[in-house]
Amino acid sequence: MATTQPTSRPSPRESCSMVEIRTFDGDAEEASRFVNGVWQATYGQELSLATWDARFLDWLLFRQGQADRGYLVAAYAGGTLVGTLFAEPARIRLGHREVDGSYASWNSVAPGHRGQGIGHKLAEELFRRHRERGAHLTLSCVASGTALAQRFWGRSSNARLLNDLGLWMHVFDPKALARWSLHASERALFTLARPLLRQGFHHASTEGIRPYRPADLPACMALVQRMMAPVNLGYAYTPGRLAHQLQYRNVPRTFVLERGGEVRGLVNYYTLRMKARGELTAAVVDLLAFDEHLPTAERQRLLQVAMQDMVHQGASCAALLRGPCIPAHLMWRSGWLPWPGGAKVTCLLPTADVELPTSPRVFTHLR
Repeated sequence: MATTQPTSRPSPRESCSMVEIRTFDGDAEEASRFVNGVWQATYGQELSLATWDARFLDWLLFRQGQADRGYLVAAYAGGTLVGTLFAEPARIRLGHREVDGSYASWNSVAPGHRGQGIGHKLAEELFRRHRERGAHLTLSCVASGTALAQRFWGRSSNARLLNDLGLWMHVFDPKALARWSLHASERALFTLARPLLRQGFHHASTEGIRPYRPADLPACMALVQRMMAPVNLGYAYTPGRLAHQLQYRNVPRTFVLERGGEVRGLVNYYTLRMKARGELTAAVVDLLAFDEHLPTAERQRLLQVAMQDMVHQGASCAALLRGPCIPAHLMWRSGWLPWPGGAKVTCLLPTADVELPTSPRVFTHLR
């Protein structure tokens, strides 16, 4: 009887040499399938995870095929996608100046191709492209609980793990969260907290509050610049990028408060599906900015009207990264509570000559 000789598997070094690192050539749908598949396979049994759907990735990274792909780095093995590291070109506040950089996320390597150095190759290529463009740094957030990601960046000589950023959270539907959560302690907390949750936002008046219009951009830009005053490290906005942040194919939702014919405040958020024991919709607030003379009661009313819209969009909860731009007293008054976890701010430095603030006051987004 004939016997079959065992085939030798390539070593990790040989496997990595067979992988091609190049610009991602797919669309938002393919990116969504790959990234969500990798993250669910890696963390799906232990963490609640966002579902980065195609509409969301199109908003941030693809813009219906019109976006700059220079920082969309991917790994292919025999033509099959096996890794991604995506970044969006961005202006970054660094100390008292603004520099070219990027905001990175969605670092994913297929489980069957780990241990081959693909993640490092992706990072090296992203850094090379930053140097080629004269970009100074990449800002990112590593989610709490993602041990594999934190170990990966913790070992990199080009990475600096900085502040832990917790969350502000508001629960609209505690029953839904209790059913959804992976952890018994959270399920008990949501169940016990039901009588204490403040739902008065439902009654807030909508007078003078309306959806954002493109003509509001100059006023909104001034509000965001004022909001950024305490920040010495973080995401900065140009007028063009802010316009895209505030309005794009009904993905972000933005409300403004107008008084005396002038825009005096804005709330900007989007929704995501979240997976744990089941699925639910969460609202994520990116921007909360006000005129310095706007009374606290009016700021609260604008936030409450945005919360009404979140509920209409099917959100069971809402989240916002804590940071120097967020007025804590406003969040407490509006029924938002501090929540542990969130993310660790990570700076990726393509060159060694970038000096970070000694006491970072960070503004970034939850991605």
